[in-house]
Amino acid sequence: MYAGGGSGAISPVSSISPEDAFCHQASIDGTILYTDSTSENPVVKDSNNPCLVFINSQFSEDWDRSTLADVYSDTLVINVASQCKNTMAFIHNAGVRLVDRWIEHPNITAVIFADLPGQYSGNSLTEIVYGRQPPSGRLPFTVAKNESDHGSLLRPTLPDRSNPQYSQSDFTQGLFIDYRRFIQTTITPRFVFGYGLTYSSFDYSSLKISVNASAVRSSAPPGTTIGIAPEGDVTSLYDNIATVSISFKNTGTVAAAEVALLYIGVPGSGVPKVLRGFEKQLIQPGAGVVMSFSPRRRDLSIWDVVTQQWVLPSGDFSVMVGKSVLDIQVQGILTM
Repeated sequence: MYAGGGSGAISPVSSISPEDAFCHQASIDGTILYTDSTSENPVVKDSNNPCLVFINSQFSEDWDRSTLADVYSDTLVINVASQCKNTMAFIHNAGVRLVDRWIEHPNITAVIFADLPGQYSGNSLTEIVYGRQPPSGRLPFTVAKNESDHGSLLRPTLPDRSNPQYSQSDFTQGLFIDYRRFIQTTITPRFVFGYGLTYSSFDYSSLKISVNASAVRSSAPPGTTIGIAPEGDVTSLYDNIATVSISFKNTGTVAAAEVALLYIGVPGSGVPKVLRGFEKQLIQPGAGVVMSFSPRRRDLSIWDVVTQQWVLPSGDFSVMVGKSVLDIQVQGILTM
């Protein structure tokens, strides 16, 4: 499964599936590769060799999944892991799913959330598994331990007795969706938003924060007019307001890419932190680099429901850079 359905569905001219890619690699290096694409309980030929389990779950427009788990897929992983000491699970999934039925199994040695990786996904996964390329992806959602951890967002808004023909959603959750909800409710997820491992380790240091000399600190965006906003919104919303830079060092023994996530706490927003940027750079072993972020006016603004426009608050903005939403490595203050 390499793409979603509905209006976003694609039918590529060519594609390379994981099975195609691993079979091709096996023919090159003389590996014996056993495959089973039909059984929920395949027989493992050698329990000491790696076992790769590919599972997926699709959904599309007008076609929602009824659960965040998939019984067939979970059973397949458990059945293989019960026979194989080195079981690696690959998840091709449209959206969030649960993994708690098997994630703590002692024979599960690796999990790759491949999601919807595109038509040549087989090649990319082979490169990672064989160690020729380090993984550098980060989760674009929170992986919960239980479906109930998502609260009311888990289910659709349905018509009720007051209006049996149409549903009415008042969005009472406000801004608290995904990682914001988990932080607000102090619910511990299985994997946090932004989580991801690679084949090396990195140190973060020397955070520098500055307001750009050309930045206009007015509350309303320059060029704002009363009435209908111009197409594409007011251009000054995309002016760079500040510069955030940080030093990184690869403390491991292999070259790998580090992904730094920029979170900002906007005063008066009611939300402790929101993702406002990310940068990725390949770093050689023992080498250091500097990555920079350029927050825009819009990144630092909140929407005023009374004036119906973006407002840049004055005060102290919390600036945090880390590996995930809960793994903040360095932080500082930006004062506007």
